[in-house]
Amino acid sequence: MKLNKTSRILASLALGLSLCVFSCEKPANTLVIPMPPSKPNSGTGTGNVGGNGSGSGNGNGSGTGTSTGTETGTGTGAETGTLCTDIGQTPIILAYFTEYTEVLPEVTLLTHINYAHGRFKNPKTGDGGIVITESKQAPLSKVVALKSVNPNLKVLLMIGGWGAHADGFSEMARSDAKRTEFCKSVKALIDRHRLDGVDIDWEYPTVSADNETGRDDMDTQNFNLVLKELRETLGTSKIISFASSSSGRYVDWKTAIKYIDYVNVMTYDMGAAPDGHNSPLHKSSRFTHRSWDEAVDAHVKAGVPRNRQVMGVPFYGKAEKNPKEGTKIFEYSVKYYEIPDILEKGQYKGKALARPVTRQWDATAMVPFLVDATGKNVLSYDDPESVAAKGAYVVANGHLGAMFWEYRGDTGDHALLGSLVKSIYGKETVLNNIQPKK
Repeated sequence: MKLNKTSRILASLALGLSLCVFSCEKPANTLVIPMPPSKPNSGTGTGNVGGNGSGSGNGNGSGTGTSTGTETGTGTGAETGTLCTDIGQTPIILAYFTEYTEVLPEVTLLTHINYAHGRFKNPKTGDGGIVITESKQAPLSKVVALKSVNPNLKVLLMIGGWGAHADGFSEMARSDAKRTEFCKSVKALIDRHRLDGVDIDWEYPTVSADNETGRDDMDTQNFNLVLKELRETLGTSKIISFASSSSGRYVDWKTAIKYIDYVNVMTYDMGAAPDGHNSPLHKSSRFTHRSWDEAVDAHVKAGVPRNRQVMGVPFYGKAEKNPKEGTKIFEYSVKYYEIPDILEKGQYKGKALARPVTRQWDATAMVPFLVDATGKNVLSYDDPESVAAKGAYVVANGHLGAMFWEYRGDTGDHALLGSLVKSIYGKETVLNNIQPKK
């Protein structure tokens, strides 16, 4: 619910007191939640993307604006009253946080966390409940407990991922009984762990990712049935989000958007060295593949308005997967925290680079890339400069916020996340009781 002025002041004082006080690695811990043996509303909601509480939205829990600060986005479904009535603080700064991360997230820099991974216990049949893999040092319970530091924080369970991580969706979606079982299992997880909702990462309906997942020609239509029943099961007090391909394909958005509160647009993995940028803002003459502009337009045309889009920022770079010529310098995916050693020490993973590289900047695409002595693109990545440009894009174009994959890719001093927060909030925190530095 949206707080009045007095409530916000009290919440800020309470917060001030509290402040004084897609991977194949082996999961650290596994928890299986067994199966447990909505009334719609209507109207238009309000919220904002600034800090003045005056933005408005039509049933989508978001508004528009360019000021800094924080608000709680609210809204209900414009047609059937099927959206969450409290999507949390906006603009959204959302981290995907996986079981492979052994440090707790810095929640003064985040409004939302999608904790990964949740997966089907029986992926080949799509039943049996959901398995959560948890970090040993940063289990789900400790992440939820960080609300004592940031009371506005929203924590969701991410279910799915790429390849085999998402297996089970197609099998579940095509069966009435399995859809019901899935929805009840999700609710049991949310209730048990005191979560704020669920993020569905089905990559992708009608497609067998890496030939590791089930698929069916009716996946898109069946997904609508899942979303409808999931909303009926969870009601309007919990968030339902979806991670979408930058292409905007695979989902019937005009129907799905009635049940999904916001869409995490994966505006990354759109290209890789040597023939592309991982996450370009705009299309440049250097490469011709998809850009942020095109991903946004694809979703808008499909039925997802900008103020329901949370744009994706990669905290990693993409090199050439299997070089045909020359010595391989990098693995296919390079985490940002590895970049300083590459540029400052000429080292990668503790060893000297196979050949020297230098940073270049594509002033049209607004992203950096590394080239070797021949001028060949050997790594496309994001750094604080490009992340700041992406944050400015989010604000200028009226998006709901930004998300990133994934938390552990950043440096220990949060170089990328800090840049993202500063560019969107105009200050070095998302907390609303701390003013911007002059």
